[in-house]
Amino acid sequence: MGGTGSGRWTYHDKKTTVEECWAISISEVARAVDLSTPGPASGFVRPTKPATGKRMPPVRTKPRVGSDGKLVLTLSYAVKDRWGFDRRIEEAVRLQSTRPHFGGSRHFFSCPRATDGRECGRRVGELYRPPDRRRFACRHCLDLTYQSSQRSHRYDRLCRLVAGEGSGEAFRAAREAFSPQKKAATGRGARATPNLSEAFDEVFGKAEGR
Repeated sequence: MGGTGSGRWTYHDKKTTVEECWAISISEVARAVDLSTPGPASGFVRPTKPATGKRMPPVRTKPRVGSDGKLVLTLSYAVKDRWGFDRRIEEAVRLQSTRPHFGGSRHFFSCPRATDGRECGRRVGELYRPPDRRRFACRHCLDLTYQSSQRSHRYDRLCRLVAGEGSGEAFRAAREAFSPQKKAATGRGARATPNLSEAFDEVFGKAEGR
């Protein structure tokens, strides 16, 4: 009881990835509306989930000049509430501008996420809305990661387990779980991506007698 192989020893909580979120970029906004001449005109963009290509209903974007003389972008869009009804959200996002050496101006979002009464204000080119959130924010405030980063660390927990267990039981249990025979029994020969047995060999070397 409680030995290697019991419980969910390979389980860990995963962060939400950028690819799972609705994403809106300043370049899309700039194509939809003229940021150099804020006024009554507005434009529409459709945030996309990169992982699925699924789009949100259109987001209305309208630039204006704030009371401090800085450019502000109003985002108006609908989200579903817990009962499945549309709820209208209106969010003001301040914009920041830079002057590139080649001339003109370049705009960025100023992250509108407020924590302890203070706005994040981080200058970013994209804002994200996770499936369980109603408002947009930057990747850092939402503590998002990338799918590629998760894949690159998928064996870290396993490595720590095997390295810290001296009896060899963890090594044998993991080897058996990743064996071609085990995969054939559970998936009728379907190969994993990447091949876990090959990945295990790469990290720990081939077992004796194999």
